Amino acid sequence: MRGKKIKGVQINWEIDPSKGRLASQLSAQIRTAIGDGKLSPGDKLPATRQLAKELRLARGTIATAIELLVAEGLLEARTGAGTFVADEARYIQEEPIKSLSSPIGYVTPVAEPDIDLPKKARIDFRPCRPSLEAFPLNAWRRCMSAATSSLPQSDYGDPKGTLYLRRVLSDYLRRARGLSVSPDNFIVTNGAVHAMDLLALLLLSDQTTAVFENPGYPLARQVFSRTRAKMHFCEIDENGIVTDDLPFDGQMGGLAYVTPSHQFPIGSRLSLQRRRELINWAEARGALIVEDDYDGEFRFDVSPLAPLAAMAPNSVIYCGTFSKTMFPGLRIGFAAGPEDVIDAMAAQRTISEYAPNELIQRALANFIEEGEYERHVLRTRRLYKKKRRVVAELLGDHARLSGIDSGLSALLEIQEPFKAAEVSKDLERLGILIPCVSRYDINLAQSRNALILGYAQPSIEQISKGINALIDLLR
Repeated sequence: MRGKKIKGVQINWEIDPSKGRLASQLSAQIRTAIGDGKLSPGDKLPATRQLAKELRLARGTIATAIELLVAEGLLEARTGAGTFVADEARYIQEEPIKSLSSPIGYVTPVAEPDIDLPKKARIDFRPCRPSLEAFPLNAWRRCMSAATSSLPQSDYGDPKGTLYLRRVLSDYLRRARGLSVSPDNFIVTNGAVHAMDLLALLLLSDQTTAVFENPGYPLARQVFSRTRAKMHFCEIDENGIVTDDLPFDGQMGGLAYVTPSHQFPIGSRLSLQRRRELINWAEARGALIVEDDYDGEFRFDVSPLAPLAAMAPNSVIYCGTFSKTMFPGLRIGFAAGPEDVIDAMAAQRTISEYAPNELIQRALANFIEEGEYERHVLRTRRLYKKKRRVVAELLGDHARLSGIDSGLSALLEIQEPFKAAEVSKDLERLGILIPCVSRYDINLAQSRNALILGYAQPSIEQISKGINALIDLLR
């Protein structure tokens, strides 16, 4: 229905039964006409009977729309005279405020979050993006439905998370990772970064040091650095974090952030010897190790090493997430560790947001307890194993792959005279995203001449097209 007039004013009506209540659509369009100045204070609207006939709507629909605008003060009904645009409508016709700015110095500047923003691309090989092609949507719907079938509780819930989910997580980690942790030693978080933020607030200050891998996860680095703690960077090699680079300055406290199972982004595993050296360093210093096991469920050609938390439960906070095994929008992770630290994290969390979403926790606990989660992990493990085999076979001798025995990504070393940064830019111009290691390195000049190839999200067909495009460039 378009092009009708009110009092000689052209209004392009867009009334579509498939887009919700007709009365709401009509009131919204009259409101827009007033805001745009097409209808001004004092203008009279046609009678409801006339509007109903012109717009081919029920008279009751017209009356409902007008009653809503009268209640808002935009229209006024005058007995015996009709309906008019009210004087108060002039306020919505004034020039809207386009932006607001605070007085100088009122808002503390916040650094731009160091994340990979969404980009349009034909093929996206950026790391840490899971595949959803095998996700058991019907099973997840069933678990969500079950979570909403019982009456919710009348308070905000436990800041640590529901006891039900913490018990399920405790049982799962014992089976899957050989980590024995009491439900009391868990806190459910809004992802791994949330856990890191809570730990940074509790453990770091301008008097302490945060040890970080280089290259490493940029957002975690940013979380720790904003506490004004001294940032100490340790290099990475084929055995993980170089423990000879750890600070031996006599200072106490602080933390060390590591990704020992599949170092991000290089892909190496922290060797057993270095695990012991890192733990000895932390115990002597009274520091905590933050173990980010972001994709530990995916191992292909190697037997799993026990988490650091299993070797030194009093010195390690183990952080896990469901963003890589399920989907990032779930926004659930967890941390497990010494009870006094977990209790302090819960207290800190209460101040800012009190407790996590109860319904999502119930659904996830159902999903794990029914075995759907582990079946999904097994399916995706087989899928990723097939995808990484395709990557390796297509590349052949064109580039050296490493870090591909586990996880969702691999290190792809570019041979001279080609430069990884130039190759990455050339690929992006073709609509293919493969970032450089330098994206995650604080020493750009000394960064490896390599790309980080996340092979989990793209389909096998996309992988073939993307890798062949890469090979063409390398020829």
